[in-house]
Amino acid sequence: MVNRPNLRTKLIKVYVFDDEKIAIKEKADATGVTASEYLRSCGLRRVLAAKPPADVITIRATAGTLKSELIMLSHLAKQTNNQQIINQVEIAIALLDKTIAAAFNLDIGEELAKLSPSAN
Repeated sequence: MVNRPNLRTKLIKVYVFDDEKIAIKEKADATGVTASEYLRSCGLRRVLAAKPPADVITIRATAGTLKSELIMLSHLAKQTNNQQIINQVEIAIALLDKTIAAAFNLDIGEELAKLSPSAN
């Protein structure tokens, strides 16, 4: 076993949305640990697959950026209470989630599939 000091001294900044911060804190509280310990535990125990090809990484990065922009647009639409824009943004986010899932061969579940216009 590696002999380590009791105090951790290295910091990693992680940018999150308000709702993500709340979710992480709630999950940490539910397991009886700090948010730092929770994230450390999640990060250090994750099993990673082989790195995907560069074009898939580019698609994922672009889709992630687009999703962030759509989420911000959704928040603005909710502030103006424009249900038509809210609905269209939610559909766009669902389609984007399907694209991301396809790029990584992930199972997105039926809830996201229902939001897709092609499913109707």
